[in-house]
Amino acid sequence: MLNSMSLDMRQELLVRFLSAASILIFFCCISLAKADNILLVIADDFGVDAAGVYNRDDLYGHNGEGASPAHTPTIDSLAASGVLFRNAYTNPICSPTRATILTGKYPHQIGVGWPAEAQLDVSETIIPEMLPSAYQSAAIGKWHLTHPSRGPTADKNHPINSGFDYFSGSLGGGVQDYNSWPKLTNSINTSPLIQNNYSIYATTDAANETIAKIQEYADQPWFIWLAFNAPHSPFHAPDSALTTNDVTASSSNTDKYKAMVEALDTELGRIIASMPADVLADTTIIFIGDNGTPSEVTQAPFLSNHAKATQYDGGTNVPFIVRSPSFISAINEGSESLAYINTIDIFNTIAEIAGVSNSATESATESVSIVPYLQSPSLPTLTKRPYIFTEHFSPNGFGPYTNHQRSMHLEDWKLIWRDNVYEEFYDLSNDPYETNNLLPVANLTAEALAVYEQLVCAFEAIDTLESADPADITDPSTCMPPATENVPAMPFLLMLLLSGLLAGISIKKANDWQRQSPL
Repeated sequence: MLNSMSLDMRQELLVRFLSAASILIFFCCISLAKADNILLVIADDFGVDAAGVYNRDDLYGHNGEGASPAHTPTIDSLAASGVLFRNAYTNPICSPTRATILTGKYPHQIGVGWPAEAQLDVSETIIPEMLPSAYQSAAIGKWHLTHPSRGPTADKNHPINSGFDYFSGSLGGGVQDYNSWPKLTNSINTSPLIQNNYSIYATTDAANETIAKIQEYADQPWFIWLAFNAPHSPFHAPDSALTTNDVTASSSNTDKYKAMVEALDTELGRIIASMPADVLADTTIIFIGDNGTPSEVTQAPFLSNHAKATQYDGGTNVPFIVRSPSFISAINEGSESLAYINTIDIFNTIAEIAGVSNSATESATESVSIVPYLQSPSLPTLTKRPYIFTEHFSPNGFGPYTNHQRSMHLEDWKLIWRDNVYEEFYDLSNDPYETNNLLPVANLTAEALAVYEQLVCAFEAIDTLESADPADITDPSTCMPPATENVPAMPFLLMLLLSGLLAGISIKKANDWQRQSPL
């Protein structure tokens, strides 16, 4: 057939082929040349029960009697244009979660298990340090991995010493007054500026700082750690411009909490609205809660004694939403993933988004990139790490501990361990509120016993991960039944081609998304 073609036809085919190849290479280069900006947004003390976009009766089984969540149009819009993860887990208190996000390691691996005097040693490689050198980085808002008494340049774990280029916010835990708080600002090029009794509302100030840094970074790729204090206590009535709720000083703590959530949502909307369309199109936004909702503002049917600071799902199951035009195709926008993931996975997820080599993430052996779920939300839990592990302990350090609590999920099965005793075992598919403990072991069905033994094996293997002798290390995944590894969602070159082809569409959609936003 080819031999019978005229020279002109062959030339025409060659031109068409080379043109198509050139387009492919061009768009591939676009995708590779411009690394995504990354905005990691952390809401403080914000569990799935408090997020309206998560509060679905058909999944929680409470027949229309669910909690009344806050008004959150921005968070809802992120979910509508991204991927929402229903089974995202974290540690049940602030500092351990922040430390594990930054390092991709479990709390006991880095000695951070409790908020009091939490210290993340500067020897740990954290996210901004593993990013390519072209990235600018800023930590804004609550840090909570040092103590203010250590001073503005504490050697152990100040954000600047740890790897960030810029910091603005509070070093310690929650502020005592959102309208009068100690603000610290410094960078790799400036001396610390301490402003005691700073009067700009803390949630608004975090938004102001974020907007300023995005504008400053211009065409450079950037990573911003935006850790709002809200909606952490003290519960209060925000300025009426930030909320649709009629909340006063005499309102209930629950109503104040919901107003604080809406204030956060309003300011997050302002940040997004400030971003030019082309910047928004090149930005991955990750929104999470750092732990569950506090007991005093937990609403029925969720249980107040299963809230923040417990290993129950009320303390560990958090919102996790990703919006990423570069990695989420239009057909997958608004999707939900039922895969089990952990906030520890943010480390390697950001690494993949930024194009970081595997050698830079070798220390984070338990962190698994969730990018495959962004490309194909219906994927089951990846077999590389089929379990979910959470913990908290005190005092900080590497033991011995006076209080050590852990949990381990294998899909809907969950085992809770306290101070070396396996105390509670649940089948969440039939018992989502964890009220029917299946233990003792003698009471377990054959199916439940098999899963229980797998979880016990994984618990024991977790403690071998830091062994100095590789021969002593057991991969916890080997405790689970073998499964076929998930197939990549889409061939790499095809993804690159689609990324390029959709670049213009993404920018247009960014403009449309901003125009349609209720903020």
